[in-house]
Amino acid sequence: MLFPFLSLDLDTSDILFFVLIGSMILYGTLKKKKPSIIETLEISEINTLSKGLCKIKGQILATNQITSPITETKCIGYNYSQLSYGYKGGYRRRVKGRKKWRTYRTESKSADFYIKDTTGQIKVNAKNISIQINVNRSEKKLSRTLLDVENLLLEDDTEYIISGTVVKGKNNSIEIIKNKKDKELLIMDKAFYEFTFEDIPFMKKKAGIFIVFLVVSILCFVIYKSVYS
Repeated sequence: MLFPFLSLDLDTSDILFFVLIGSMILYGTLKKKKPSIIETLEISEINTLSKGLCKIKGQILATNQITSPITETKCIGYNYSQLSYGYKGGYRRRVKGRKKWRTYRTESKSADFYIKDTTGQIKVNAKNISIQINVNRSEKKLSRTLLDVENLLLEDDTEYIISGTVVKGKNNSIEIIKNKKDKELLIMDKAFYEFTFEDIPFMKKKAGIFIVFLVVSILCFVIYKSVYS
């Protein structure tokens, strides 16, 4: 029999109960994971900042520069990644999977800089900063299966979003740092931020709702057939 449970002595309320529980479990597996700090914080204007966690949006200004590893470009900072092309995992992955570029090493490095918006500017102490950007990209192919990639922080018109901790510096000035409790200090370009925290989660949510609706519709149809056939 295609649906063995239909031969059981179940009334409609029992079946609806199982449908409800199954739908709740399915929704629980599809719902979004706990949001990160950068997701939950609201964007603040620089002239309103006080001590503690913050998220701000603006353009960056150089104070010092460093040299990028691939193109040897003078820049504020960079994210450098090494990629390999192949299968992930062992023999079974090679049989069932497909090849793609995978990052096996990445590092961020930056000099200190300022970020500004229409209300002012603030210094960013870039020690231990995480740089996640898609702008100013350069690649160097080492072989058919190895690739080096760098993305640069430059003083241009790019708009960035930074999350970190505001503290008092010298002479009562304030700056953004990564604090001692390992809170994140993260910079993303605006397009990368929107793709990561707005576009993709929204698409996943819509897909999850559609799947739940589809499963419930199918089960309701099965119930109808079992009751009235």
